[in-house]
Amino acid sequence: MPLFPFVVFLKGLIIGFAMAVPVGPVGLLCIRHSLNHGLRAALRAGLGAALGDALLAAIAAAGLASVHTPLVTLERELYMAGGAFLVALGVWTFFRHGTGEKPPPPGHGTVVTAFLLIVTNPTTFFAFIGFFAAFGVGVTGGQTLGIVALTAGVFVGSGLWWTLLSTGVGTLRRRIDAGLLQWINRASAVAIAAFGIYVLLDALLL
Repeated sequence: MPLFPFVVFLKGLIIGFAMAVPVGPVGLLCIRHSLNHGLRAALRAGLGAALGDALLAAIAAAGLASVHTPLVTLERELYMAGGAFLVALGVWTFFRHGTGEKPPPPGHGTVVTAFLLIVTNPTTFFAFIGFFAAFGVGVTGGQTLGIVALTAGVFVGSGLWWTLLSTGVGTLRRRIDAGLLQWINRASAVAIAAFGIYVLLDALLL
């Protein structure tokens, strides 16, 4: 079996892991779910994020002009939609989770929320293109097997980070009292909304 798919898979794994590590809205969402609802809820959020990363990686790797061009021409609109989504999520989080632990959300809802946080951020798509260029991965077409291997690598790498984060935060869950948990919930809600406001302001300057 040629090494090409395996090497591309490893590159995708590294890229997916590196893309997921910076703490952003999805990271805050994953941390909050781990503290409030346990490991399973946090892993569902991580699954949604990994699926979103894999989808954008597949689009970037395939180099589909029919998708790439609209994304570029609609960049401001996508930023506005993503920013508005983040602000709404932050407000909802603040009032729903500001007073302590609540029943866990439906599994599909957690997955979809994290997925939307990823795919509504155009920066993620263009960051994948930059990473692919830096790692010498072609993004203007190529063999189907290579695209599949790269996408799978990104999914595994992203999922690996979310699993490590969820597990790590979960070990601290029993040491956090209700007062601190309430503060974390509200702080994460404000941070998510702040991300959204930043995206909206950035979109006005495009």
